[in-house]
Amino acid sequence: MKTRLPLILVLLIMTFGYTQNIPTVKVKDKPLGLTSLDIKVDVVGNIATTTYDMLFYNPTKNVLEGELSFPLGEGHDVSRFALDVNGKLREAVVVDKELGRIAFEQVVRRRVDPALLEKGTGNNYKARIYPIPATGHKRVVLAYEQELVYRKGDHFYNLPLGFKNVLEHFSLEITVFDQKSKPIIAEGQISGLEFSTWNKNYSTKVIKKNFKANKNILIKIPVPINSEKTLTYDNYFYIYKTLNPKKRLRAKPKDIALFWDASLSMKDRDIKKETEVLDNYFKHLNNVTVHYVSFSNVVIHDEQFEIVNGAWDDLRKVIIETIYDGGTNYDIIYNRKNNVDSKLLFSEGITSLSTTSLDLSKPLFIVNSLTKSNHSALNHLAESSNGAYLNLNTKSNEDVMASLKYENYKFLGYESQSKNLEVYPKAPVSVTNDFSISGKYLKNNETIRLNFGYGNQVQESIAISIDKSNNQSDQVRRIWAQKKLDHLEIDSKANKNQIKKHGVLYDLVSDYTSLIVLENVMDYITYRITPPDELKDEYNALLARIESEKSKRYESAHQGFLESPLMLNAGDETQFEMDSEIVEVEEMEVVGNVHQFGILASEVSDEVVETEDRAYIPSNNITRYEEQIPFVTIEKSPVFPGCQGNNEALKKCLSENVSNHVRDKFNLELANDLGLSGRQRVSVLFDITAEGEIGDIRVRSPHPDITDEIMRVIRLLPKMKPGEQRGKPVDVRYSLPIMFELKGERGSIAIDTSIVVSVIDYKKYSGKLEVRDRKVKAEYISQLKHANNKDEAYLLYLKQRNNYLDVPAYYIDVSNYFQNRFKDHKYSSIIASNIAETDFDNYELLKVYGYHLQENKYDGLALFIFKRILDLRPEDSQSYRDLALAYEAVGKCQRALDLYNDIITGKIYENAYRRIFKGVALIAENEIKHLIKKYRNDLDLSRVDKRLLDEVVYDVRVVVDWNHNDTDIDLHVIDPNLEECFYKHTSTNIGGHISPDMTQGFGPEEFTLINAIKGDYYIKIKYYGDRYQKEENPTFMKVTMYKNYGTKNEEKKITIIRLTKKDNEEMIAKLSI
Repeated sequence: MKTRLPLILVLLIMTFGYTQNIPTVKVKDKPLGLTSLDIKVDVVGNIATTTYDMLFYNPTKNVLEGELSFPLGEGHDVSRFALDVNGKLREAVVVDKELGRIAFEQVVRRRVDPALLEKGTGNNYKARIYPIPATGHKRVVLAYEQELVYRKGDHFYNLPLGFKNVLEHFSLEITVFDQKSKPIIAEGQISGLEFSTWNKNYSTKVIKKNFKANKNILIKIPVPINSEKTLTYDNYFYIYKTLNPKKRLRAKPKDIALFWDASLSMKDRDIKKETEVLDNYFKHLNNVTVHYVSFSNVVIHDEQFEIVNGAWDDLRKVIIETIYDGGTNYDIIYNRKNNVDSKLLFSEGITSLSTTSLDLSKPLFIVNSLTKSNHSALNHLAESSNGAYLNLNTKSNEDVMASLKYENYKFLGYESQSKNLEVYPKAPVSVTNDFSISGKYLKNNETIRLNFGYGNQVQESIAISIDKSNNQSDQVRRIWAQKKLDHLEIDSKANKNQIKKHGVLYDLVSDYTSLIVLENVMDYITYRITPPDELKDEYNALLARIESEKSKRYESAHQGFLESPLMLNAGDETQFEMDSEIVEVEEMEVVGNVHQFGILASEVSDEVVETEDRAYIPSNNITRYEEQIPFVTIEKSPVFPGCQGNNEALKKCLSENVSNHVRDKFNLELANDLGLSGRQRVSVLFDITAEGEIGDIRVRSPHPDITDEIMRVIRLLPKMKPGEQRGKPVDVRYSLPIMFELKGERGSIAIDTSIVVSVIDYKKYSGKLEVRDRKVKAEYISQLKHANNKDEAYLLYLKQRNNYLDVPAYYIDVSNYFQNRFKDHKYSSIIASNIAETDFDNYELLKVYGYHLQENKYDGLALFIFKRILDLRPEDSQSYRDLALAYEAVGKCQRALDLYNDIITGKIYENAYRRIFKGVALIAENEIKHLIKKYRNDLDLSRVDKRLLDEVVYDVRVVVDWNHNDTDIDLHVIDPNLEECFYKHTSTNIGGHISPDMTQGFGPEEFTLINAIKGDYYIKIKYYGDRYQKEENPTFMKVTMYKNYGTKNEEKKITIIRLTKKDNEEMIAKLSI
């Protein structure tokens, strides 16, 4: 005889039994095999903490990189993350989100492999897992907390187990604390899994070998109606109470608006569950007018339907036939259908093209069937309108209908004699059949009174006495902290600073805090990140020693800062340039640079600042941009210790000593160990600063370890007497070509020691002057050409799309095709907006979309995208410039001016760990001057240095920037005289000038020319590469070309260009004067 499950359990399993997936590590979108799994579950009140201890196996002979990515459901929060580091489990610690990214990325640049777990949009969590050793294991520990579903006298806990393969080891331990009645395993019984009581708790544990865990487990935990639990810890308390409120019917609406989200991210919605909600609701309403609007980035369908006797076949057909495509924009429905009795919104709340703001003048009921969703925002919208958020993954049809039919029963506040209580949640808040509250600073043996009711009228008042000596649990502190965080994140941006402090203090992952694992204690010291317990003693001892050394260094004038362990760490990251083709340097070129306005970062702060070119923070002592041109001759050369004679003799002596130093110190055996056979070339640039120190070392080499070795050797050069120009010490830049060759076990190293002391004549460009045809020749475009009209082409695109869902280049190409072939804007805009919809947390993808919008003059939407990028990447100076340009494009010129000014003055570097890119500041000078000239009378210039009020006018100006971080692209411009202006030849005879070379970050680089001669100016780029090198995720570059910049006849053109590994060097545009 078969055992039948009670109907309520069947409904519960259907409702939420499969909503939460087990965390997995994927390598190239394929799950990595799991060999061992230990699961531990602790339940306190209505809070369950689930910990997965996982051992992944790499069967290949290669070291692999994987990604841990998983969305958590409503009320779920990550509470722990740990990895094995050098064979030992290393716990992650909570860190400010921006600092975590900076530390993570800078350590990665050093070829060390930390881990960073971040919370993204839709309660989605991601972490890079590396290294996963060849034919070896990687241990990952992850824990999350969740609120349990309560229904008809029971809590329900669901554990998803859907493994197809056999696990070598499996264990499961579940403990329900302070539980009076025995929990029941309602579904997914495992032999030996049986609860037993111990010290007011119930627990169970099983251990299995060679076990196939392929059935979900559903635990029913009896919680009688009108029961309550009270837990305390120190001065924190937690109360859980079940309720049985008297229900009050809502008035039936006669007129409703139904907004149906048809964006791409909704394509996997549970249409069956969602239409069942409508079916039940229309039966309840019987007769109602429905104003139906489907939307994505545009309104797709707008039609009125009359529902008679609950029949809605016509509307159902329209909904079932919905095509899901495009981004999500709530702005386009904000002012629609506001003269109705109530509104329904079917959406997951991830708005990729707008904020989540909606008109809340009428009750708003939000229905959602997806796990990856913006649950917090949806709850807040519904609560603020006196509606309800109906999460179909946690609510049954019965619960949903109750929320639609009955008024919201609410917690209205509390009464207590304690004046300093800090209690969460804050009233009023809707409740159903259970409620939990947590507070801080309650006096012992005090009674707190909880008030509930409808509207502002108290219907029920419950008094609960709290005795701190009973039911102690250290989890109460965390429960209170999480509830406070939930409250702060209702308005996350306004409470940003509070959230960061609160998250770090209470070890909570939030919108502005993350979990990080670093390899060694020096990394924690470098960024002042408190390490896990096992490293704290070493951390504190080293930190005390560093602080002591710092005090000593301040007492001696020129020593110290470069010797600081912090600066040495930063130097490793600062100077690294991407491996690239080596450009042969035929002579050792000496160039002296005028000091640019500003001061050295080391004079401002002893914190680590990663720099591009010379580290400086601009001040208001401003030099004109045109005066930044370096000298090509030096009056007095730097003097190597022991060198004597006239200037020529000193130069020769310097060259010989530097060359001999490199020959003596360079470890040729390293090249042999790396298998670098044959002739190898290395290009080195370094400064002998105005203080006589070695600085700004840049290396291009055939291998990262060679780069590190060369940098080590150059750093060992002794302090020298600085070079002079006009009687003042100046920085002198040297280029040092090195060539080494291995033959068998022996090797040789050659260094060119010649020095140029006069003006260097340029060589006329002799390459082909022809702009490359950049027509897309992809197969998907060829297929689209068979369509006779745009509607046929769109249907064909929908079929193609499944093969390119995560390929941004596909959406750009197809969008451009619709625009160019059919002159269509609707389909074109829908298709392109999928880039933002694909991953709203990927700033590099959003940059591509922002560039595309600017190219096509969608400046309003571009502004929203660049605001989002700044939210995601406040550590990148380029984010501020991008946003300033976007503000200027929509006429918000004061905001643009303030951002430009913050870049120039260095205000954006107030966080001392941010990388400084001085090239951005120099380019921003031109842009702020340009803005002031055009809109001077509309701007408040009180914060702007007077020297920036000078006009700037160029006959030709070209700016390039790109979307991928840590990418090296060089801008070259060839003038009509065939003189090529680029990073090695920065000034031309006709006055052309190239801004400082940007070898990291996103650019920009700029060419300017005040007085152009007639003829053609060819724009060329050299693309050395980036960390991607994938066809499906190429680097996109924005090229902005101006004629008559800063005049009334100004012409501007934006072009977006895709770069791939094969695009090493190419002519991308031509500008004719």
